[in-house]
Amino acid sequence: MIILKAFKDLTLMKNILHRDLPQSINVLGGLHHMLQNNVFQLKMCVDSWPTFSTAICYRQNQIGGNFKESHEKYSIFSKNQDTLRRLLTDDKLQIKWRNGLEFEVANHHSQIIHEIASLREFHVKEDGGYHSYINYGPEKLNMSEKTSTLATSTLNESHVELVVQQLPFGGRKENFNLVEAYIKHLPNCCVVDEKGHPVSWLLTDEFNCLRMSYTQPKYRRNGHLQHMMLTLTGQRISEGLPAFTHIHKNNAAPIGFANKAGFTRGEETTFMIISDKHI
Repeated sequence: MIILKAFKDLTLMKNILHRDLPQSINVLGGLHHMLQNNVFQLKMCVDSWPTFSTAICYRQNQIGGNFKESHEKYSIFSKNQDTLRRLLTDDKLQIKWRNGLEFEVANHHSQIIHEIASLREFHVKEDGGYHSYINYGPEKLNMSEKTSTLATSTLNESHVELVVQQLPFGGRKENFNLVEAYIKHLPNCCVVDEKGHPVSWLLTDEFNCLRMSYTQPKYRRNGHLQHMMLTLTGQRISEGLPAFTHIHKNNAAPIGFANKAGFTRGEETTFMIISDKHI
């Protein structure tokens, strides 16, 4: 196992991962964050260098210098299940198998996580059925006209609770810490009403994924999500990174928005969270 630290190695890694799109998009997004300010203290490990078959971009430490602790998260790109298994069981990687540990992996590699977790007497909560949707460049950016007169703005730290309330798992402390960090340190976009209150929003995470979108019911069907996707997509593309998001295969409305905005479907991704067997 090798942890890449030198700027020249990380830059070379970026070029290699670009050639392996769309499968490498999650790890590439994390690497892009590392090459900027790396507020989330991401690390990159590979099975060998300068050629490799497995790369894991991960967060083990606290978020930022003075942020509260959040669960560890590992995003995986692999062409070889044997090297993936070796990396995940290598003591040098120092994976702390405990409640809340998160993995983001291509669906066909999910069984390896199950196997390793079972050997350590942990359960795996699996959330599958998601596909990555990727916009590769300006020529794919479909800039349609906004259908609403409401203003576009950005969220600030006073809006953390508002965003957390609309998350699927609600106001857990870990969610609050993570959303607070995303809003403070990473790009986001929102639409505000006449009084300046956010009514629709879209965030990005440390892997540069567009996520946590929400629109209040009375403001839906006005093109807000598509407009925000286009705004943040343009920013990502101007920085030399494809824009991407994950959408569940049964979520027809966002899929339609993504298609209209010039996104194309990538591979299926599974999100996995470790828990004790007695839970």
